[in-house]
Amino acid sequence: MEENFPQVAEKVLSINCDGCGGHMGYSPEKEMLLCAHCGNTKALPKESDLVVEISYNDGITSEETSTGLGIASKSFKCKSCGSETAVEGEQVSFTCPFCGSMNVDEKAQAAKVIQPSGLLPFKFSKKKAEALFKSWIGSGWFHPNNLKKLAELGKMQGVYVPYWTFDASTESSWTADAGYYYYVTETYRDSQGNTQTRQVQKVRWVPASGYHQDAFDDVLVIASNGVGQKLSEEISPFALNEVVNYDPHYILGLNAELYQKNIKEGFAVADTIIDQRIEAAIIPQIPGDTHRFLNIKTHKFNITYKHILLPIWIAAYTYNKKIFQYIVNGQSGKAGGKKPWSFWKIFFFVVFLLVVAA
Repeated sequence: MEENFPQVAEKVLSINCDGCGGHMGYSPEKEMLLCAHCGNTKALPKESDLVVEISYNDGITSEETSTGLGIASKSFKCKSCGSETAVEGEQVSFTCPFCGSMNVDEKAQAAKVIQPSGLLPFKFSKKKAEALFKSWIGSGWFHPNNLKKLAELGKMQGVYVPYWTFDASTESSWTADAGYYYYVTETYRDSQGNTQTRQVQKVRWVPASGYHQDAFDDVLVIASNGVGQKLSEEISPFALNEVVNYDPHYILGLNAELYQKNIKEGFAVADTIIDQRIEAAIIPQIPGDTHRFLNIKTHKFNITYKHILLPIWIAAYTYNKKIFQYIVNGQSGKAGGKKPWSFWKIFFFVVFLLVVAA
């Protein structure tokens, strides 16, 4: 089972510049390794031949899968949000990128995680992500005035966040009551006692059934404890056709979270997403004007998965002891997040509307 993967010793990965000997890190702007000292660059491979679908059953039973991220000798486990982030071996202090907490434990890296088969490189720069955050955090009249001051722009961090993708073929049979509207004329007396007529809508219910086939490709499930599925969907889609073979050099100078949801837990989320999409596809097939008692039985087969890392810029800040996140798609720049509302601004606005109405 997945929990029994052999532990693999991690190697500390570092690349020195051929020009000056300085340390190189991945640059989203250049899309290659960049030396911070002399500006020398080094291209990285962009093949994708290893990003292949793996049988779901094989994934949860095999013990011969490559493990670890190949980049670090330690990881940091956040006591506040539960995320676990792999870092380069020489890093001695760490602030959790998902909640901004420094309440973290350093430990030997847990290498029992399945190694990603692919990775989507960062393209959108930190500078651009911070500019988006600065504009967003200061916008909106109904938010606290001091919010911009409390948000620490310097805390925005780039993280390769773990995801599962799932493919599946499905066959569904369904039954429902199809409703057809019809109208009858009713007679009634109005408030003055006069006789009036009106059209009243009725529903005639008829049994209905059908069959639906579908195929799902790359149903995306976030495997993170630091970012939720709903917030992740706000910055989707990612261009998954641009995923390249996993190479730890892409992570140099950035962070990479170790997945917290295993394959089974990931598929449980995908299973719900697939069922919701099937229901949405079947409802238009039901004849009539409305329906009730829809019952769907689905058989899922040819289930496969991939484990990949996707790029996200994250700004976590605290307001009134509550943690808020703003995240940016590290490839496209699409952003999403939550920020607090000002109770008093909303209160006085409602009072103003009541006064105007009066």
